Amino acid sequence: MELNFLIKNHSRGKIDKIGFEKIIKRILADKGIGGKIEISLLVCGERTAKKLNQEYRKMSYIPQVLGFPMSKEVDIDGWLRLGDIVVCFKKLKEEMRIYKKTEEQVWEEWLRHGVENLLK
Repeated sequence: MELNFLIKNHSRGKIDKIGFEKIIKRILADKGIGGKIEISLLVCGERTAKKLNQEYRKMSYIPQVLGFPMSKEVDIDGWLRLGDIVVCFKKLKEEMRIYKKTEEQVWEEWLRHGVENLLK
């Protein structure tokens, strides 16, 4: 599998791109998806997450994870552009604290949820 994983970090949290790529590859492999895959990830704050949720889903709360599917078909250049995953970093930290989970555990769960949203 060739993964083009685009990350934008608009939060104050540290981002482990290599760790995320491993998680995404594992999730895609578990789903039986291979080839050339492109996924983008936006890590943002509460204001941006809430704004996106209001604008695109007509919901007024701050979400943990949003998924914006792009395509289920391989483009002419051979790439499957699945779409965008948005994660609210402050919500991630809250989840860790409330449920006594590690950051890696929460990222794994949330990225899996995000990929599943892209595949719907």
